[in-house]
Amino acid sequence: MSVFLRSFGLWLGVVLGIPVTRRVATEDPLRPACITVDDPYDDLKEAKIYALVYYGRRSYVDILNAYLERNLRSNGGVLDGVIFAMVKYTMEDMNYLIMLQRRNPKSYIIPWHMEGGAWDVIWRLADEPGAYYIKIDDDVVFIADGAIPDMIREKRRGRFLFVSANVVNHGILSAVHQEMSSIPHLEKPPLEAGRTNQEQKLGPWRYKGEVMVDPSYRIEHTFYSDCVWRRWDCAALVHESLLFRLEQNSSCLFDFGIFDFHAHGYETMSDGLGRSIDWNDNFFAFQHEDFNDIDWVGVAMDDERQMSTLHPKQRGEHAGALGSAIIAHWTFSIQEKGLLGNTTLLERYRARAEVIMQENAEKFYFGEFQPRGHLWER
Repeated sequence: MSVFLRSFGLWLGVVLGIPVTRRVATEDPLRPACITVDDPYDDLKEAKIYALVYYGRRSYVDILNAYLERNLRSNGGVLDGVIFAMVKYTMEDMNYLIMLQRRNPKSYIIPWHMEGGAWDVIWRLADEPGAYYIKIDDDVVFIADGAIPDMIREKRRGRFLFVSANVVNHGILSAVHQEMSSIPHLEKPPLEAGRTNQEQKLGPWRYKGEVMVDPSYRIEHTFYSDCVWRRWDCAALVHESLLFRLEQNSSCLFDFGIFDFHAHGYETMSDGLGRSIDWNDNFFAFQHEDFNDIDWVGVAMDDERQMSTLHPKQRGEHAGALGSAIIAHWTFSIQEKGLLGNTTLLERYRARAEVIMQENAEKFYFGEFQPRGHLWER
């Protein structure tokens, strides 16, 4: 659909279909057809939907913002607003957020009334009865078109208390991706002449085959795994796999339908130090009413443990991940230095986002490009 037609339709107040990718089975299970269909989100027109962003790092939000703007209801998506919960930030981060809010004054919400304290103050911002919320970490660097509306649809079916996205670089789902052969056999490219292992800045990994057979990249099915959680190169592998699939138009191979995080019960994994979580809550859908009976003291102490494990256990309900809602979570803290220092992944995610930034500017912002967070300084 042309930029002109979409812009003209929005000007008339008509929400036009947004192309989304769907998986269609073929005779080869590792080569499904990834077809594109229009989705006008007619069934979600009356739903109130907000993003709740853990905000702080403008260099990552520079990428995330492209996807947030693409998903605003005012731009043809489903998000009525984006609430930025200030977590860890500098004055430069705050000034950048103010610039974004001025660009989207009716949709971007800075909760100046937010009180200081523990983790619970963030979740208390989800205070509108009947509304749906998507909690989003600030280092999400890719959101598939249709991911957010599909998650809200699944949440409305009432099968799961919380509905997670299909998160690439995730403590649990990375193993699921490998077990389903969504991650192909990729290998690091050779070092450039004159560089050492300590000076590598690797470009795209090379394709070797459809099934990863390298024993050094076996992803353990646990949230504190060595391969992925602790190792930057395993995190690089899962990111490289997604980017490879996107380039090959085969990203729907990551779609596993639904994965039940609590199929085997609660608190089934431990870090060995007394902490147990059942999944990482990087990106998930919930409702205000889901917190009616939550242990707010527990949320203040360890919100991820409360959301992923203890609250579903208390309720006797499960959390699940939706396969079609593919997103990329950039990094766990232990991976960050290695990913930034040894790969060009963030630059390539940013390049993909810049295409969306340009589309957003042309369709919705009279040609004005979004403020840049990775370059901007006060």
